[in-house]
Amino acid sequence: MPEKSQEELDRVAFALNESPFYQHLGMRIVRIWEGHSEMHLELTQTHKNIWNTFHGGAIASVMDSTCGTSLSSSLEEDEGAITIDLRVNYLSPPREGLLIGKGRFVYRTRNLAWSEAEAFDQEGNLIATAQAIHRIIKRDWGKNR
Repeated sequence: MPEKSQEELDRVAFALNESPFYQHLGMRIVRIWEGHSEMHLELTQTHKNIWNTFHGGAIASVMDSTCGTSLSSSLEEDEGAITIDLRVNYLSPPREGLLIGKGRFVYRTRNLAWSEAEAFDQEGNLIATAQAIHRIIKRDWGKNR
């Protein structure tokens, strides 16, 4: 596994937090460290569906991103990871307020990586769990196509 400084991981978090999708949803990476990540999403009325409950897609987005960012320390400089399988188990409905996602890198081969995550409400109640498989790709961010 490549050695990454905390400064490098902080730069990854900063770049992802600037992404239009993260900003649109309101989620942000709080911290990435060796094999782990933590994300926050302040659940508000904008995340509710027509049944006045929080949309599972908002929670799944946090779980997907939390799983994916936990891989950051295992990737080479020219690598990225895309989710090819995401399994989310919704355990209890969240309430309005802070949703905290905690991700963990599990294992990696040359072409695939596995990760998992848990989501908690601000009182520490477990809301959801997730398991993901990611395909490792050569990164070409910022290149014109």
